[in-house]
Amino acid sequence: MVLVGACRTPSPQEPNERALFRDLERLVTIAETPGWGVDRVEIEKLMNPALDSVCRVDALERRALAGWIEAEITRKGGPVEVAYLRRGKKLKAVDDLLVLTRVKLVLARAEEMSLDCPFWLEPENPFRGRQVSERAWVISIGGGGKAHAISQGDRQDLGFGGAARLLFGRMFTDGDGMFVGAELNASGSFPRDETGERTTLQVGADLVIPVVYRYVVTANTHLELSGGWLGRSTEVDWTDVDQGVHFGFAIGGRALRTRFLFPGAALGISWERTFVEGDDRTVIKLGVRGGFDIEL
Repeated sequence: MVLVGACRTPSPQEPNERALFRDLERLVTIAETPGWGVDRVEIEKLMNPALDSVCRVDALERRALAGWIEAEITRKGGPVEVAYLRRGKKLKAVDDLLVLTRVKLVLARAEEMSLDCPFWLEPENPFRGRQVSERAWVISIGGGGKAHAISQGDRQDLGFGGAARLLFGRMFTDGDGMFVGAELNASGSFPRDETGERTTLQVGADLVIPVVYRYVVTANTHLELSGGWLGRSTEVDWTDVDQGVHFGFAIGGRALRTRFLFPGAALGISWERTFVEGDDRTVIKLGVRGGFDIEL
């Protein structure tokens, strides 16, 4: 999993070319994270996943993508070697050109090796990408731990818990997505009595039915906004369900495809209010979630 960059990069308008570019861009940016060495060595390491995408795109569309990349490099002030000198020999100043140039080199090398494409990998139309989820239905499964800051009236406390989430949704052309599903949270705390003394462990459970919007920031990074209904009960009486609302925000990323899975992780924060007799109960939760997406 990689969190990089700060904004989306331009991509071709033609859907198949766009999907191939986004695949190769993800391969390059993830390979850059530990440090990019000699071009020839780094490019050879990427050939297996690159050919998994390139072999599924028609040769004419691959050439059209190569032309688009060349034009984009020129538009951004390339070649990268010239721009590097003009911009004070600072690599940070040519980040976007470096990515484009490396994508260009990966595509060119994969084109040379395209005669080695396995016979079962044929051009697809439409090609939706192997390393991105666009124009696709997705199941997202995840879980993790959370720390809770609890406020009710003039009382403040801390708690802890874990959560499991199952979502189903649609990824759009730009990679953004809309999901619905359910999240089950189990929590534990040692609430104070009227004298302020800690009591025994009290176990609770929250069920959230969220609507989640995922916004893709870069090839590897996304933001999530969520909101929905909340139901909460405790071991005192599991049938007594207090209702409330949930709002959340998370930043996360996905690793490269592993067979049919996209592993990923996210750091999230949520604000929840439960409407109860007397003072409402407000909880701020902070946690880390791991999981994976399955493209259908």
